Amino acid sequence: MRKLFVIALLLVMAAGAHAQRLQVVDVDGLPIAAVCVTNEKGALVGSTDNDGWLNDAKGVKHLYFSHVAFKATDVNIDTVPSMTVVMQDENFMLSELEVKPKELLYVQTYYRCVYVCDEGPIYFRAGVVDNTYEFAKQKISSKTRSVSRGMNGLFRFLISTLVGHYIDKWARIDTTNIYKKILKGASKGQLFITEEPSGRRVVSDTISALGYIDDDYKAGQRTTNFDIWAYDDHIEATKEAAKEAKTGKKKKKKKEDIPANHSYYDVYIIDENGQSRIDGLVMKQILVSGHFDRTDQDYIILLETYTIGRDYIDKKEFKQTRKENEVEMDINELRRLEKNHHIPALAPNLKAAVDELFKKELKE
Repeated sequence: MRKLFVIALLLVMAAGAHAQRLQVVDVDGLPIAAVCVTNEKGALVGSTDNDGWLNDAKGVKHLYFSHVAFKATDVNIDTVPSMTVVMQDENFMLSELEVKPKELLYVQTYYRCVYVCDEGPIYFRAGVVDNTYEFAKQKISSKTRSVSRGMNGLFRFLISTLVGHYIDKWARIDTTNIYKKILKGASKGQLFITEEPSGRRVVSDTISALGYIDDDYKAGQRTTNFDIWAYDDHIEATKEAAKEAKTGKKKKKKKEDIPANHSYYDVYIIDENGQSRIDGLVMKQILVSGHFDRTDQDYIILLETYTIGRDYIDKKEFKQTRKENEVEMDINELRRLEKNHHIPALAPNLKAAVDELFKKELKE
């Protein structure tokens, strides 16, 4: 009897040790990929995969969910039915743009980047990008105003110096959005697009599903989610396999990395033919996750970008606009911009933790 009791106890303990999995979906029940999940202190818990699954809640009871296109959500995991979390649409949209016979198309974007690890946010960067597209030269130009804070002054300096310009670049408008890359991959036979009963088009390669495309013609928007890093890795792996088969020599395998989630998500305005203009960006998100071997910590870089202004202007008007925009960037200006342009708020725990980064550095 004692032996049976011990076995039963071990089984209960083993069951409790299993990772707590939950799925994040929208109001239609479709999975939401690349959701950043944190705890009450703003420390990282994880992110959802392409099927909306958070594979391990790490024993955290109160979870916070952040995504560029959905309202920040928090739940007590003990009260979640069927381990499914529903996030509501944010409904951030752009107003109609009147086409004018001017030299330039002006698009202003607002962005924020949060670098989160197991200790909480350790770096924050946000700002405004003034983008112009010159019709005669078919050229995009960008000017960025930003502010950043880190866990200490040296850390902020290093991160801003090493990757700050990449963050600014990601926040610009671009002529080649991810949807065009998917179509190019499909034309080469590297990607396959299949339509589900829901109308969502799933994008995959020969190895796995990599994302999806949702066309909402009623709202005039296209949503695209795609793991571009995995796609590039799979292409490289296919090339290596072909090379090994040809030469008969196997390449030495590198140390296996902890599985990472690298997702690109964007929303573009489209017309009735599914076409989008260069001013069509509504919002985009890049989520990059990884693991620090030295400190044995997971991390996520969450970058969100929103279009907050569009107009057709001439060069004189742009010069005046630039002059008016020369406002010192600080936390108060960031909050003002978010309020005036109805930028969706970060989850309250992340917002509070970011504010602490600003307070901490001001004291030093």
